[in-house]
Amino acid sequence: MIPPFNDNLTRFVMERAAVRGAVVSLDAAYREILGCHAYPSGLRRLIGETLAAVCLLANSLKFQGSLILQLHGAGTLRLLVVECDASLSLRATAQWEGPITDDALLADLAGDMRASRLVLTLDPKDGGPLYQGVVALEGTSIAALLEHYLAKSEQIESRLWLRAADGRACGLLLQRMPGATDVDAAMWGRAAAAVDAAPAAFGAADAHALLGFLFPGDDVRAFRARSPRFGCSCSRQRVAGALRLLGSAEVESILAERGRIGVDCEFCNRSYEFDPAEARALFDAPPAAVH
Repeated sequence: MIPPFNDNLTRFVMERAAVRGAVVSLDAAYREILGCHAYPSGLRRLIGETLAAVCLLANSLKFQGSLILQLHGAGTLRLLVVECDASLSLRATAQWEGPITDDALLADLAGDMRASRLVLTLDPKDGGPLYQGVVALEGTSIAALLEHYLAKSEQIESRLWLRAADGRACGLLLQRMPGATDVDAAMWGRAAAAVDAAPAAFGAADAHALLGFLFPGDDVRAFRARSPRFGCSCSRQRVAGALRLLGSAEVESILAERGRIGVDCEFCNRSYEFDPAEARALFDAPPAAVH
């Protein structure tokens, strides 16, 4: 049975050409992430497009860890963070100041390109080295920025289509592999043109139907689908660890001012409360292991 195109990521390859890709639909995952904060509709759309893009890129992670996209803006949009781990567990948060129109472009929201930056971080949890890449804001959309990044850092020609509306965020990543022949080039051009001409394909019932609609005359092999989901890694243990890093003196200062310590997760908006006895006890016992 073919799984429905809901919270579904499916990889595919063109059997007769050096072209590969993946398609994703985020449904419940997208709605749950949006439900954590009261985002304006224009920002909801941008978050959805970014979630779909990061999920497509994280699908190729070869380690146990996360891919994190951070946009630091100098305009209305101050911060956008989207994280996806190797199991396709997603979370996101954003900070903004001022009104955001429904049709706002990323370039408009980020403000001065010279004072804004997009950072992609590969954060392995298995002891590997941390990697960060800074992406110049040389495009008006998340898709354009990431296409530019992939071409420069990975030397892989890529096309990315993203769409977010009506509680669903979708995306399609198409990549032309190194060493492509003239036949591959023809296939690449035809495949990209097919997606450009048929944005309605994202409304297909499942990934196989979508691929069949876009590439009816091509030999496309789809792999087993994966299931993206909303998941936040925050926990009381992690918050306790952060408080220990603040130090006893800083914690005592907060207690003197507020009477207790409250910490809200910026991603899922969950609240963690520590009364004075609980806060002081953090420095009386050895820290517990955080998983």
